[in-house]
Amino acid sequence: MRATYLLAFLVLLSSVSRAEEIQLKDGSKITGKIVGIEGNTFQVKTAYGEIKVPRTEIVTIQFPENDSKKGTSEEVSPQVIESLVGTLYSNRTAHFQVIVPVGWVIAPELKQKEVIAALKDPDQAHFLMVTPELYSGSLTTYRVLAETQFQSKFQDYQKLSESEVKLDGHAGLRLVWKGTTRDTNINAKFLVYIISYENRMVRLSFFTLEPLFDDAVPLFEKMAASYHSTSDKPVAILITPR
Repeated sequence: MRATYLLAFLVLLSSVSRAEEIQLKDGSKITGKIVGIEGNTFQVKTAYGEIKVPRTEIVTIQFPENDSKKGTSEEVSPQVIESLVGTLYSNRTAHFQVIVPVGWVIAPELKQKEVIAALKDPDQAHFLMVTPELYSGSLTTYRVLAETQFQSKFQDYQKLSESEVKLDGHAGLRLVWKGTTRDTNINAKFLVYIISYENRMVRLSFFTLEPLFDDAVPLFEKMAASYHSTSDKPVAILITPR
């Protein structure tokens, strides 16, 4: 039953890219682009110049690709060409492959237009989402944006560790964090790898219920180590922030 709840909240997860609209605690909104971060302060370029926004005052960040379909009767999702043969998952749309454990399956119900791949184990208790995004900023800036969004989606967000890694021959970050879903009060724990390619980032998000996490880490790490890009070209379906 708890695994079913965990599956249900996954649709709340979305991509991270440069901000378009920042909602503050006092109810006001700032429209602009995050151009830098100094400690806990965001530097935001607006039509009236650059301003500094304390991270503690931010409630949510809306991204242009998330709002592009507002007001329309349908939302078009990109067609993803993918396959799972034995334990080899191949994604021809995003040009990558990854080895998954025996019994894992593709989980189309978890996909959003930003999530190019979603897989789960037979018990629907362990998950992987792959999110590629056009992004020309630094790993540090991307990581802070990601954390800000995690905090908006989960109660009691807590980052447990952060370290530099090299994955698929590229520089990256390894993050471990946990939080409680706001609607269902599920305690989940995440292992996230962010890989930096030229003008884009790829995020591998592994997660499960908190009590299952420690036992799952070796499996998650093995899957991450098997990830490799089959092309250094940006993915055509990625949405460039306006």
